[in-house]
Amino acid sequence: MSGSPASAPSGPGTDRADGAAGRPSGRLLRFVLAILPRTAAGRKLAAGAVADSVGSGMFLAASTLYFVTVVGIPATRVGAVISIAGIIGLISPVPFGRLADRVGPTRVYVALLAARGVGYAGFALVDSFWPYAVLTCVLTALDRGCSPLQQVVVGLIEGGENQARTMASIRSVRNIGLTAGFLLAGAVLAIEHRAAFAALFLGNALTFFVIALVVERLRRGLESPAGATTAKQAGAVAKQAGPGPEKAGPGPEKAGAGPEETGPLAQEAAGEPDSGPARVRSPFLDLRFLLFTVSNGILSLHDSVLFLLLPLWLTTATSAPASAVSVLLAVNTVLTVLLQVYVAKFADTTARALRLIWFALVPLLLSCGVFAGAEYVPAWPAAAFAVIAVVLLTVGENVHSVAVWNLSYDMSPAPARARYLATFSLGVTGQQIVGPVLMTAVVLPLGTSGWALLAGVFLLAGLGLRATGGPRPAPTADPAPAPEPAATAGATGSPASTDTPTTPTPSEVTS
Repeated sequence: MSGSPASAPSGPGTDRADGAAGRPSGRLLRFVLAILPRTAAGRKLAAGAVADSVGSGMFLAASTLYFVTVVGIPATRVGAVISIAGIIGLISPVPFGRLADRVGPTRVYVALLAARGVGYAGFALVDSFWPYAVLTCVLTALDRGCSPLQQVVVGLIEGGENQARTMASIRSVRNIGLTAGFLLAGAVLAIEHRAAFAALFLGNALTFFVIALVVERLRRGLESPAGATTAKQAGAVAKQAGPGPEKAGPGPEKAGAGPEETGPLAQEAAGEPDSGPARVRSPFLDLRFLLFTVSNGILSLHDSVLFLLLPLWLTTATSAPASAVSVLLAVNTVLTVLLQVYVAKFADTTARALRLIWFALVPLLLSCGVFAGAEYVPAWPAAAFAVIAVVLLTVGENVHSVAVWNLSYDMSPAPARARYLATFSLGVTGQQIVGPVLMTAVVLPLGTSGWALLAGVFLLAGLGLRATGGPRPAPTADPAPAPEPAATAGATGSPASTDTPTTPTPSEVTS
């Protein structure tokens, strides 16, 4: 039972509670509560994300070594398969997005999670090259297809002001889960027994079924008598109200979950497909959205800087010890956990999310300068410069991620949100293909000039996001009757009405 501060108990018991909250365990509890979503549904999604990321961490840390040293697949062939799978994964989100817009995002998301669970369990049976190659390509396509759908599902379940915080919480807890998964994989690597690797693969597969169960239960919760009634009532109200200007797209202020957020989920929960979806152009024909997607992919080059360029640069271009690489990556992980939820509260509206792009650009540009400066100082100052640069890069990365999550969601028309977000994910996937080549063939060899070039690329990409991001313009109702109809009415002896409000027809409302 909760009460007001005035009715809260006081006395020695309260003092002991305050003292416990001040201890390290109390501070840890407050931190955990601070990064969790506010809603029960959001916390369930975050718990599923933890399970998923623990399994992913175990798999990422041990799988390549297993297939090369235990199964006996040459490392060159493993690398070739991963590259081919990456190309397949580049296009897979689009067909899955189209399917999700037709039959419901949560249904498709749950089905993909279950299929991934079965597929990752199959790795325990792989004993030759071709099963490994086929399974890797199929699972990469499913993995990439799931990523944008997660954002759609979170938006439908949470919606409004809770969406940004929940997505940030999921990313924070995923980093914690990945770290735990890496540690668990270390035990398997120490055992070096095939049965231990098989158990790891099965454990990873189980995590996909866990999060699928979480999402499915949230969806079925709306199919209960009360939930289904609410869903049908919401649909009836929407049909009676008709498509008003507010449904054309999110405005600059997003106060909460309106008909746009609740409608699709309510229809899906009630088992009623959208009988008359609004006609929305293909995202590939939406020039503004495509430019936004490309700009975001370019600004996402900070991922390639961190995970590919940083280790090579530190060991070849500076005097810093190679052991500092692990410290720098740990700095990034810890800061990401701390920053995600904090930054999310500054992106609770579309306008504020758009302003965050400036706050992402500044630390990204400064990090390029600090990286360049580290090449001209001795070992320990170089290590200090590297830490500062990684801190700046991480701050920019986190602010950028939170901002574009909200902007991409708001810029996607509700009837085609899965398709649009699937297309948006192509920018990040393209960066994963182009980024490694750019970092190793251009930035690293050019030294200071390379960092200056990268800063210029960041600046142009940020300006591109600012120019193309933001809410879609809301349609306006037609003006008062034109003189011609009025004249005609007067000629026939019928007075022209001047005080009847105009209501846009479905054809006048665009997404």
